[in-house]
Amino acid sequence: MNTLIQLTLGLAACASVSAFAADANAPLSASGAPHDAFVAQIQKLLPHVRISQPDAASAAVATPKVMGTSTYPGTPMANGFRAYPPSCAADPLPNASSSLYKRVTMPLFVGFTNSGAVVTENATITVWRLACSSSGNPTTYNPTGAFNAMTLLRIDRADDSAPNSPRVPFFQVKQGSIDFTSGGTYNPKSAIRVATEPNTVISEASFDSPIPVSTTYVLENYPYEGAGYFTFSDAFTLRIDPGLGTSAIVDIAMDAYAPTQSDYPDAYNPLPLDGYAAAQWFNSEFNEGLIVQVAEAYDAANPLRRQLGFDLLTEDTNGDPLWLVGNAAFDPKASGVTSLKLDLGYLVNGNTLKPWGTATVQMNSCNELKVTYAPDANLPAPIPSISGATTYGRIFSANGMVCE
Repeated sequence: MNTLIQLTLGLAACASVSAFAADANAPLSASGAPHDAFVAQIQKLLPHVRISQPDAASAAVATPKVMGTSTYPGTPMANGFRAYPPSCAADPLPNASSSLYKRVTMPLFVGFTNSGAVVTENATITVWRLACSSSGNPTTYNPTGAFNAMTLLRIDRADDSAPNSPRVPFFQVKQGSIDFTSGGTYNPKSAIRVATEPNTVISEASFDSPIPVSTTYVLENYPYEGAGYFTFSDAFTLRIDPGLGTSAIVDIAMDAYAPTQSDYPDAYNPLPLDGYAAAQWFNSEFNEGLIVQVAEAYDAANPLRRQLGFDLLTEDTNGDPLWLVGNAAFDPKASGVTSLKLDLGYLVNGNTLKPWGTATVQMNSCNELKVTYAPDANLPAPIPSISGATTYGRIFSANGMVCE
């Protein structure tokens, strides 16, 4: 396993002992035989992790690490190790599963009593898919170009108000040539990253960290050299190990994601109109270019309100350039606003805007925008009366806002 992954798991294992003592009303021991038993269990579960504490002498002479050399942060980029389209979801993740899911109830490790007994809490763990945009193009996480999905996992506590939080179990995945073990021992390539926020690169809910309330996680790949890479829309087996011993391990077999209209209707519906719809679009048949922008409206009374800007570059009946422009405000909703009607106008001398008609915008997929035009009656020559639906293809995506 990569050094950074070892360090993360090792620190989580060590930190858990003090975390147990910090829980309110915790009848748990932070040292002595229970602690030794805990360390032994962790080393049995993760033999590659070395759990140790520095002695007083070495701690006294340790030299603080100096700062590095990078003074600038990273630039906005889509995660190169992503497991789903970046446009699929944003924070917060849903707290309820779809109709298709796999579910188990199992004890999660909480800590030790003063007498050394293991304390557990039964939790319900649900795994399901969330339909994502699917352009049909092959990607690293979906080499066949089939339907894309995000894989979510939720841990529901029996009582969110109960003290002594259960701990995040250790998750592994078996898929293709990657198995849970290699040569009879733990296979570091099988480790996966679980995070509470999507579209992240390294954030994770590490093994043995507390679960204070019921939480939804997204299955992610580690971005480290030597880590395994999984296509979670394909079939895989998820192993959940709470660290109590092999008898508590649960395996969940997930089938390949193959949505139908009835079980995953969102896989067939238009996409929400958000920042991922902002792009330059083109129709080669009519030689038309279309610029769509989706901006924050900065409305104090409606802080979530957005504004869609529409700029069509076309030509009039004389073959001269014509610019149809419009915009409309809308308020996002949980299911997403997928269709928006806006008034259009055309510019005349002096940049005066004259009414032209309306356009209804709908994004069928990441690569196809449908615009349905309805011109006003009796438009003066040479203003064209474009009518009906026209589809436009995406030219490119905005930096950091990749729609797939």
